[in-house]
Amino acid sequence: MKTTKHEVNADVSKNHVNKSVASAKSKSFTTKAMVTISLLSALSYVFMLLESPPFIGFLRLELSDIPAIIGGFTYGPIAGITIELIKNLIKAITATKTAGIGELANFAISVAYVFPASFIYKKMQSKHKTFIAFGAATISMTIAGFLVNYFVTVPLYASLYGGMENVLAGAAVIPAIKDKFTLILYGITPFNIVKGIFTGLVGHYTYRFLKNKLGS
Repeated sequence: MKTTKHEVNADVSKNHVNKSVASAKSKSFTTKAMVTISLLSALSYVFMLLESPPFIGFLRLELSDIPAIIGGFTYGPIAGITIELIKNLIKAITATKTAGIGELANFAISVAYVFPASFIYKKMQSKHKTFIAFGAATISMTIAGFLVNYFVTVPLYASLYGGMENVLAGAAVIPAIKDKFTLILYGITPFNIVKGIFTGLVGHYTYRFLKNKLGS
């Protein structure tokens, strides 16, 4: 069957229209993603400002990583990291009490959680991927938290609050805590494990509720 010149031109025009529609959809998705990430960043910042009762000393459970988890699960790990970055930049500029050092430490620990969680969730094809993602994220955050707290956060709070003795006094409810190392090992590390599990549970059910609305 012979193809006419008119039919060829029609096919070319149809392909051009399809490409234009696909490009428009791509731009629309990008715009939607940017707007969603901006809103999640603002929500994350608000959650960061809300303080819960202290666990030990300066340790508090918070919900500010939940929007980053939602963004990471929806658009990928870079989106989650971006939300954490924006949250901590705004806090460092507007409400820091540590000259930005606390926000830098928070960013490092949060990224150690959000990146592996969202990366595994997006890449793994398994019905258990959510459990594996949050398990790996909790382990990653616990390790990162130990290092960041040992070298940055605990020394920072010691300098702000009159020495290591005052920091240790806040953890006096745990008799095994005698120095900086045992403070992190017996006080902060268990807290980070609890925080990882808490964030995973809340993040999982929140994402399930919002998944269809966000359009992953």
